[in-house]
Parts: sequence; C-alpha cells; structure tokens
Amino acid sequence: MKKWIVLVFVFFLVPEVFADQKKKTENVKELSEESRLEFDYSFMEGVRSKITGDYRAALEWFDNCLKILPASPVVKYEIATLLVLNEDYNGALQLTREAVSGNPDNIWYKILLANILQKKSMIEEACNVYAEIISKYPNKEQFYILEAGLYTSVEKWQKAIEVYDRYENQYGITEPVSIEKIKLYTKLNDVKKASNELLKLIRKFPDKSEYLSLLAELYFNYNQDKKGLQILDRLLKSDPDNGYVHFYLADYYRDKKQRESADKHTRSALLSDGIENGYKIQYILKLILNPDTTLVSDSELDSYMDLMMQKYSDDLSVRALHSDFLKKDKKFPEAKEELEYILSKEKNNYLIWEGLLLLCNEMSDTNCMLSRSIETIKYFPEQPLPYALAGVSLMMQDKFKEAVPYLQKGVELTDDKIALKVQFYSYLGDCYYRLDSTQRAFDMFDEVLKLDPNNVLTLNNYAYYLALRGENLNKAEQMSFRTVELEKNNPTYLDTYAWVLYKRGDYSQAKFYMGLAIEGSEEPSGVLFEHYGDILYRVGEKEKALEMWKKAWDNLEEKSEELRLKIETGTLPE
Repeated sequence: MKKWIVLVFVFFLVPEVFADQKKKTENVKELSEESRLEFDYSFMEGVRSKITGDYRAALEWFDNCLKILPASPVVKYEIATLLVLNEDYNGALQLTREAVSGNPDNIWYKILLANILQKKSMIEEACNVYAEIISKYPNKEQFYILEAGLYTSVEKWQKAIEVYDRYENQYGITEPVSIEKIKLYTKLNDVKKASNELLKLIRKFPDKSEYLSLLAELYFNYNQDKKGLQILDRLLKSDPDNGYVHFYLADYYRDKKQRESADKHTRSALLSDGIENGYKIQYILKLILNPDTTLVSDSELDSYMDLMMQKYSDDLSVRALHSDFLKKDKKFPEAKEELEYILSKEKNNYLIWEGLLLLCNEMSDTNCMLSRSIETIKYFPEQPLPYALAGVSLMMQDKFKEAVPYLQKGVELTDDKIALKVQFYSYLGDCYYRLDSTQRAFDMFDEVLKLDPNNVLTLNNYAYYLALRGENLNKAEQMSFRTVELEKNNPTYLDTYAWVLYKRGDYSQAKFYMGLAIEGSEEPSGVLFEHYGDILYRVGEKEKALEMWKKAWDNLEEKSEELRLKIETGTLPE
C-alpha cells in the first residue's frame, strides 16, 4: 500500500466537472437507472472524500465509478489528480491522456496533462498542449507565458520567441514581453533583432528614456560603441541633467581609461538634481571599493565629496559619507564633528551612534566613549556594543567596579553574537581579577574558553594569573603551551610559557623559552629582562642574571623594591 502524500490541490471549476460527468452518463444509453444512481453517488462521495483529505477513500469511490463506467473521462481525471498528489506521474499521465482523448474540449484536462508532462521533463510535448489550449482560447494570456517559459527553461530560445510573437499578434506590443524577447535575442547573439525590439518599445513609449539607455547598453555589449554613444548623446541633448546617463558614460570612459571624460561625466551626474542622492552615494562607494577597476584617484574622490558637500550639505546621508571620507584621511576630530552634527538633527539612526562610538575609541578618547555610550544606551538599550564600550572606557580609567554592571548587561544582550559575548566575558574576567575576585575572574575566563577554546589572549592571561598565584600550574602550562602552538613567535606568549615553567621548577626549559621571547622582541620589555634574570639565577648563571636585572631596571618605568634588592644583593629573595 502506498503512503499517500498530503498536499494542497487546486480544484478548477468543480461545477463544470460535474456537468461533464452528467453529460457523459446521460449519453451512455446502455447504463441503467440503478447504475447511474450508483455512479452519481460514488462520484459525489469521491469528491467529498478528496475535499476532506481522505484520499484513500476517494480513490476507492472513483475506482467504483470506473467499474460502472470504464470510459468516463471525468473519473479518470479525478483519479489522475490523486496520483499526482502521490507523485505517481506515470499512472497519472496515462489516465489524463485517456481523459483528454475522451473529452478533448475540456481545458482542465489539458492543463493537468501539461503539468504532468512538465513534471516528467517532457517539455516539448507540454508546450504542444499549451499551444492547443491557446488555439482554442487565444484570449487566455497566461498560457502564452507558460509555454514560452517552458521553452526558455530548456534553452529553446527561438521557440520561446515564436510564442511571444503569437502573444503580440493577439495583444500588441507590451513592455514585459518585449523585454523577454530582447533577452532571448541576446542569448542568440542576434543584436539586430534585439535592437529592433527595443526600437519598437521606443516608438510606442517615446517618453521613456530608459529604453534608449537599454539600446545604448545593448550596442556597447556587442562592441558597437559608436551607435551606443550616439544614442546617449541624443539622450543628453534632450535631457542634459540626466544623471543616470552621465553615470553610464562615466563608467564607459573609465573602462576605456579616458579619465578626463570619466571625471567630467561623474561631476555632471553628482550635480544633477534628476537623480537622488542615495544613488550618488552608492556610486561614490563603488569607486572607493573598486579602485583597481575604476582607476579613480584619492584626489578625485575628495573633489567629488567636496562637490556633494557644497550642494547637498543639508542631506544627512551626504554628511555621513563626508564623515567616512574624513576618517579615511585620518581627520578624526573633523569626522567626529560631522557625526555629532547628524545626531543633533536625527537621533534615531543607530549606525551613526555606533560610528561615533568607534571613532571615540579610535581616538582613545575615553571620556567621549563613556559619555556617548551612555547616551546611546538611552536610545538603543537593546544594542550590546554601547555597553561594551562603556565598560572598556571605565576599565581604561581603572574604574573596574563601575564597569562591571555595563559588562554584565552586555552579556545578557549577546545570545546570538558569540564573538561579542566572548569579549564581554573576557572584560569581566579582567575586572574581577583587578577587584581581587579571583574565582569569579577565573569563572569568566572559563566561559570564554567554552565558547572559543583557542582564544589566545584569554589562554595567555589566564595561565599568567595562575602562575603568579602559583595555583593549578598543570592547567596553566596546558593553556600557555596552546598559545605557543598557535602563535610560535609571539614574545608575550613565550614569556608566559617560560614563567609557568619557572613556577613549576623546570628551569632549563624556562630558560630556553625565555631566550626565544627576548630574541623575538624588537625591544624587550623590562619585565622580560627581570623574568630572564630570575630564571638564569635558578640555573646558576648568577652574573648573567645580575646583568638582566640591571637591564630590567633601565627599561622599567615603575621600578619595584624587590628588583632593587636583587641588584644590590646579587641574589634572588626566597
């Protein structure tokens, strides 16, 4: 027994189906009154079961109808629709062919036949069925589109064009069909016929300049530049302010490496009031993002931006683009002023707030970053980034306790932003460690590593903190060794690994890795020299240890009492 697939099926004009059934039964003279009644009852029950979704029962009722009247087209049609629902296209095809043969004038039988043939990839035959429908019902335009679409799907471009020609004979020239014919002619590389189609559109719709633009583009695509330029020049004579044409010509001349002409048309387009500023901004961004293909210089870009600012300085989107230009040129204070101007006019654009916060961060302006983050939170309390930057700015001011609430709230808002959640946990870990909440700090680092096991910064800091405290040194060594595996030449990570080994008493290995750390540093820090001195002292190289301690003293801004004693006594305090 087949498992029936429950699908939605469209019933077309059920009353006509019943009428067809009635007509057929009445024309069968040999069918008795009793058989006719049984047929009608079984058919109605079959339709009822089909409508309610009981397809097995429907099939049984329709099978009973066939036993009474084996040649009934309507019953074969109904059974075929059930087989289609069960994706039995072979059985459905045979029955539908018989239904069509029994009643060739029924459009719904032919529609079902065409659909089944399409499902079986018998495209040409399906198209022939649609052609038969069209010949009988020439005013049903959807069948032209279906037939042409099927021919297109199997790349029979010319056949599809012939269908569209029949459509035009019936309905006249229409934009959608003409555009489809143009596409098909271009696939056939028949530029002449494609251009003729466009000319027909131009003649019918003389006010639509976009058709002339399409015709010009068609000529350019087929290396008929002279014809294309003539058309665009014609457009500009009738509409000198047509920014779209100027942009098209700018691209054309850039492609031809004629920079002067490209620059002239770009300027005309940017100053055109016939094209919205959003399009102009997108065009400038295209030039910025594709410098290799657009061949535009920084000075040209800056001049374009100046043009926009001179004419459209009241447009906030233009001011936002200007801010990006200023950031590009490292003019951060001026860029910040632009964003603040935009926010003075419009406070509901989160991206502008975010840009301002990131700019404050870029400028290392912690006061700006803190005050603006708090202000952003008022307008956008569900955005996590302002909480992160507020917390970071407080951390940079050594206000770790005040930073914690912002970072905790930020964690709550980052369920689907794993990278940001990792940052929040990492910041919280650093805050708690500075607040002497060591276990809470380590819990935060553990959360980071659950989400990002190879987070080298957390692995390194966590290992170093454990080493300083002399706690869980096995775990510290595993984490620190992982950082060295991931970044073999990083002096900071080599230093941490050496220090963990030192804390474990493995002085010879510690010496090896600390030596690598110092060799790999362009300017070794005082901390590196002090650590190296401690390690050298433990392996018995006391004179060299004293030399390293003295170097540490010279390179440290904050000099500890412990280091002073090491240098004075030449010994390492126990």
